[in-house]
Amino acid sequence: MKTIDDYDVIILGGGPGGFGAAVRAGRAGEKTLLIEREGCLGGGGTTMLVNPFMPHTTDCWQKTGEFKVVNAGVYAELLQALTARRATNPNDPRRFDDESLRVVLDEMISAAGVKVIFHATLFDAKTNNGRIESVRLAHNGGPLTVRGKVFIDATGDSLLAALVGCDVMFGDEQGNGEGVMPMTTNFLVGGVDLARVPSAQELKARAARGDKDTPALINTNVSCTSYCREGTMHFNAIRITGNMLDPFELSGAEMEGRRRIENFVAWLKANVPGYENCWLIKVGQHIGIRESRRIRGDYLLTGEDILACRKFDDAISCCAYPVDIHGQNAGECRITHLPAGEYYQIPFRCLTPRGTTNLLVASRGISADVVAHGSLRIMPSVMNIGEAAGEAAVISLPAGEVRYIDVQELQKKIVAAGGVLVA
Repeated sequence: MKTIDDYDVIILGGGPGGFGAAVRAGRAGEKTLLIEREGCLGGGGTTMLVNPFMPHTTDCWQKTGEFKVVNAGVYAELLQALTARRATNPNDPRRFDDESLRVVLDEMISAAGVKVIFHATLFDAKTNNGRIESVRLAHNGGPLTVRGKVFIDATGDSLLAALVGCDVMFGDEQGNGEGVMPMTTNFLVGGVDLARVPSAQELKARAARGDKDTPALINTNVSCTSYCREGTMHFNAIRITGNMLDPFELSGAEMEGRRRIENFVAWLKANVPGYENCWLIKVGQHIGIRESRRIRGDYLLTGEDILACRKFDDAISCCAYPVDIHGQNAGECRITHLPAGEYYQIPFRCLTPRGTTNLLVASRGISADVVAHGSLRIMPSVMNIGEAAGEAAVISLPAGEVRYIDVQELQKKIVAAGGVLVA
């Protein structure tokens, strides 16, 4: 078995959180290794076709007046790079071309001096008195053992945290997965006459009037946005309930999503103006996951914290996105907005799982209850959380004792790098 021990900061997962963490650690000059199970970075934004980036300002969707930016840093740099490449929608830069996103992420991670291993799956870890010494990966070239000083779990599923015995939560308070938000298979349609398509609300109404095996029955929520390329439309419309941690349920959801999409595109062509000549361009290579394991850290962020717009002395990022919880029943989606102009902060203590000394979490799986998770899970927020984890990992070296860093130093580094802590 090959052993890799040339790196100090080891990051598992190359989604928004892992990318943000790796860029910050790499730019600080530390030996940083980013490990990803797929063949590209980006997580939900690439492999799951999640689009667009959700709002990164106060007053999300409400347009009540002046707004304040709450998510910047590497996320802002990424938007600028995509726009310079003409890979965003001119009317809304949050809508991006996922193929271009893959390349821009590669460029930024390489420029930061980070080494990447693709197609590597975490399956085991070795610990000693609460300290992670190494992780084991499955790879086509043979199993790998990777040693490091500090580890960052950016898997989105809190996989490393669960492997090393941290206290994790899943779904409701009983932890049995009940109430976990449904998954969604996203897809992209071309050949659309955008001048003639009905509004999203009208499309939902048309779907609701369908009958046997039409969108009324096969889709529990329909959302579409014009893409960044002419004549294309992105759909977030195929919601499937199930346990994403169960191998058979997840596999079944993947197949069911593809079946439903074929039916849905045929229905569009036959029934909806502007879609008469449309075709399916592509489907996400991985079904979209809204919710998975969450750690129980040194502080549990709650729905009460979110709706009260609480601020914390150890804040490492901000978020103003509403509580957005998709239910199990058809069409069920509960959105609760924050007060106009307001935002909340995420404390560093939510990134430190109980039971370990050299592990940070940088994903939607930070320490939060189901309501708080319903807000902070979006890509801009998670990328900023990842940036904070990457900076914290660097500060913790060489010992890797993540709880004993100077949080004020961390906050200064976040702000100096373009991050927002006070909007």
